[in-house]
Amino acid sequence: MQTNGTLSRTREIILDDVSALKKDAVKIATDVKDRAQAHVDETRQKWNDSLKLARETATAHPLALLGIGIALGFLIARRRA
Repeated sequence: MQTNGTLSRTREIILDDVSALKKDAVKIATDVKDRAQAHVDETRQKWNDSLKLARETATAHPLALLGIGIALGFLIARRRA
Protein backbone atom coordinates (compact mmCIF):
# COMPACT_ATOMS: atom_id res chain seq x y z
CA MET A 1 0.00 0.00 0.00
CA GLN A 2 1.21 3.49 -0.88
CA THR A 3 1.72 6.12 1.76
CA ASN A 4 0.43 9.68 1.58
CA GLY A 5 3.92 10.92 0.68
CA THR A 6 4.16 8.54 -2.26
CA LEU A 7 0.66 9.47 -3.45
CA SER A 8 1.51 13.17 -3.19
CA ARG A 9 4.70 12.68 -5.18
CA THR A 10 2.87 10.65 -7.83
CA ARG A 11 0.24 13.41 -8.07
CA GLU A 12 2.98 16.05 -8.51
CA ILE A 13 4.62 14.01 -11.26
CA ILE A 14 1.31 13.60 -13.08
CA LEU A 15 0.52 17.32 -12.78
CA ASP A 16 3.99 18.20 -14.09
CA ASP A 17 3.50 15.82 -17.03
CA VAL A 18 0.07 17.29 -17.81
CA SER A 19 1.51 20.80 -17.64
CA ALA A 20 4.31 19.84 -20.05
CA LEU A 21 1.79 18.23 -22.41
CA LYS A 22 -0.33 21.41 -22.38
CA LYS A 23 2.74 23.51 -23.25
CA ASP A 24 3.64 21.12 -26.07
CA ALA A 25 0.07 21.20 -27.40
CA VAL A 26 0.03 25.01 -27.39
CA LYS A 27 3.39 25.12 -29.19
CA ILE A 28 2.21 22.63 -31.82
CA ALA A 29 -1.04 24.53 -32.37
CA THR A 30 0.87 27.80 -32.71
CA ASP A 31 3.28 26.26 -35.22
CA VAL A 32 0.40 24.82 -37.27
CA LYS A 33 -1.38 28.20 -37.23
CA ASP A 34 1.77 30.02 -38.34
CA ARG A 35 2.42 27.59 -41.18
CA ALA A 36 -1.19 27.73 -42.34
CA GLN A 37 -1.12 31.53 -42.24
CA ALA A 38 2.05 31.53 -44.34
CA HIS A 39 0.31 29.35 -46.96
CA VAL A 40 -2.77 31.57 -46.92
CA ASP A 41 -0.62 34.68 -47.37
CA GLU A 42 1.29 33.08 -50.25
CA THR A 43 -1.94 31.98 -51.95
CA ARG A 44 -3.46 35.42 -51.50
CA GLN A 45 -0.37 37.04 -53.03
CA LYS A 46 -0.46 34.67 -56.03
CA TRP A 47 -4.18 35.41 -56.50
CA ASN A 48 -3.52 39.16 -56.43
CA ASP A 49 -0.62 38.77 -58.87
CA SER A 50 -2.87 36.79 -61.24
CA LEU A 51 -5.59 39.43 -61.10
CA LYS A 52 -3.04 42.17 -61.75
CA LEU A 53 -1.66 40.26 -64.75
CA ALA A 54 -5.19 39.71 -66.11
CA ARG A 55 -5.97 43.42 -65.70
CA GLU A 56 -2.76 44.43 -67.45
CA THR A 57 -3.36 41.95 -70.28
CA ALA A 58 -6.95 43.13 -70.75
CA THR A 59 -5.78 46.75 -70.84
CA ALA A 60 -2.99 45.98 -73.33
CA HIS A 61 -5.11 43.77 -75.63
CA PRO A 62 -8.79 44.76 -75.39
CA LEU A 63 -9.71 43.51 -78.87
CA ALA A 64 -8.20 40.09 -78.20
CA LEU A 65 -10.18 39.92 -74.98
CA LEU A 66 -13.37 40.84 -76.84
CA GLY A 67 -12.65 38.12 -79.42
CA ILE A 68 -12.09 35.53 -76.68
CA GLY A 69 -15.34 36.57 -75.00
CA ILE A 70 -17.30 36.24 -78.24
CA ALA A 71 -15.73 32.85 -78.97
CA LEU A 72 -16.55 31.56 -75.47
CA GLY A 73 -20.11 32.84 -75.77
CA PHE A 74 -20.46 31.07 -79.11
CA LEU A 75 -19.13 27.80 -77.70
CA ILE A 76 -21.41 27.96 -74.65
CA ALA A 77 -24.42 28.74 -76.84
CA ARG A 78 -23.63 25.82 -79.16
CA ARG A 79 -23.24 23.44 -76.26
CA ARG A 80 -26.65 24.36 -74.85
CA ALA A 81 -28.40 24.07 -78.22
